Amino acid sequence: MFSQKKVKSIFSCIKELSTKSYNSNNILTHSFSGKVETGVTLPNEIIFNEFVCWNNDESLLITSKNIYCWTILTTGNIKLAHLRFGKNNPVFLVKLTQTNESHWESLKPYNCNNDLYSARLKFEKEKLILHWSVKGPTENYYLGTIYS
Repeated sequence: MFSQKKVKSIFSCIKELSTKSYNSNNILTHSFSGKVETGVTLPNEIIFNEFVCWNNDESLLITSKNIYCWTILTTGNIKLAHLRFGKNNPVFLVKLTQTNESHWESLKPYNCNNDLYSARLKFEKEKLILHWSVKGPTENYYLGTIYS
């Protein structure tokens, strides 16, 4: 099993990301990359500032920034929250529980406007792989992000 110390050391080394999005027919719909700035605010908490650039179908360059808070809980679970409203108003996304040596899965999906977001996290050497499955009345896609 991964120790809290090992999990935290991997999170702290993350500098880049690459993401691919697939529709329900497994057809690639988007691919983008970006940078990650990490900051540790508490002993078991790591903030990811993600800066992403990608071209859409009309060759329009789009940039975005997301801020996520990863918390390594004493239970061994990992909690993920989005800080779109600031550090004092986190939007809880999922709590991940370890299912084997290097995999975590969300205990229950995050509900956003009746669309359900389920997550799987995998630690592989010095990188993280985060998979989202999004299903509901308005969304039906898969998103995979490699943090390295």
